Amino acid sequence: MVQQLPLEELVKKGEGQTLEFKRSLSLQGKGLEALCAMVNSDLARGTVIFGIEADGTVCGIEQGNLDTAQRSLSQTRRNKFDPQLVVQMEVRELNARQVLVLSAERDRGIPFHEYDGRAYIREGTENRKLSIAEKQQLVRRRNRDSHPGPWRCDRCGSWVGVLYSFEISNEGMKKTYKCGCGGEFWPAT
Repeated sequence: MVQQLPLEELVKKGEGQTLEFKRSLSLQGKGLEALCAMVNSDLARGTVIFGIEADGTVCGIEQGNLDTAQRSLSQTRRNKFDPQLVVQMEVRELNARQVLVLSAERDRGIPFHEYDGRAYIREGTENRKLSIAEKQQLVRRRNRDSHPGPWRCDRCGSWVGVLYSFEISNEGMKKTYKCGCGGEFWPAT
């Protein structure tokens, strides 16, 4: 699961680069747009919690709506994210009320996701639509084969300026992205 803090602590921190609150399930579209923006940021992860006001007040979700909402959110995610985004959905109890927590993390091999035909990026607590030029820039910056460096290991955090090892196969020469710790090097941003 993406979230690392207990739910109560997460809510106390308030909305930010990787967290958004939505009061109602009627705001599914805006919630999924925010999730898209968060995973497209350099942090590549995000959490949206339905049933919480923007100020952190827990209002909860009506019990009868949860099953329908989960099916609707799953269907919307499958139909409107390109490429598809794996989203964890969990009903949790907070202050004796139920909330719906959506969490996702972008696969680093994917430069960005689009939601409903548009790509968004998170800037603080705001979501902004990306221009075509910005999408092209993200593709160039996040493409490991053409990235000039520096690089950072996703497991141990070590940095390298240039990758010197290459793999030669029938498809040609490719950079090797393995770190001595077993992790992989990714473009550092």
